Amino acid sequence: MHTPTRLFHLHFNTQDVSGAERRLAEFGLPLNHRFGHVDGESHALDADDSIPEDFRLRLQDAERGYANVTLAPGRESHFDHLGLCTSEFDAICDRAENAGWSVRDRDGRRTFVMTPWGFRVELHPDGSDVENSLGSWDDAHFEAVELTISATDGDETASQTFGSVFGVVPGLEIRDGEDVWIPRFRLVGDAFSNGSQTETVEIDTKSLF
Repeated sequence: MHTPTRLFHLHFNTQDVSGAERRLAEFGLPLNHRFGHVDGESHALDADDSIPEDFRLRLQDAERGYANVTLAPGRESHFDHLGLCTSEFDAICDRAENAGWSVRDRDGRRTFVMTPWGFRVELHPDGSDVENSLGSWDDAHFEAVELTISATDGDETASQTFGSVFGVVPGLEIRDGEDVWIPRFRLVGDAFSNGSQTETVEIDTKSLF
């Protein structure tokens, strides 16, 4: 884990959170936490905690190693944002602002860069509380994430434009597509070892949602 910027997080909305949770677990990404409310009071639950009566889920995450996938209830399947940890936090924020992109809560716990293609990028400096809460990179991390951007939402140089702000993000592959979406992603790490070699786990999001 020596690259300046690493992708650690994908966030989706879906009608079927419990189904996606089950399928992620089958791929090797187990439930980590649930977050929600009971009578207006916030509750954070570990994976094995019982769910209180009248609990209203806000979001939940599945995690292994340095890879985190968050699910939130929604009327339809939707890709909301990806998350990066970086040693170039200030430089990225400066480049985003110079490009006319909104940078929200730059000095807060979770900074979001609003891209011109309708999705956000959650940004954390190296050593942040969020990064420190993650597991080992060697245990599991995103080896490849495919991101599609439609011609109406972006342009023919979307990958270059993204790179001009965020720099090189190893494993992130930006392609033309009908919508802003993550068609598939691939995980790798010791958690997926069969004892003699480390295997990769490729997840087609059609199988999740």
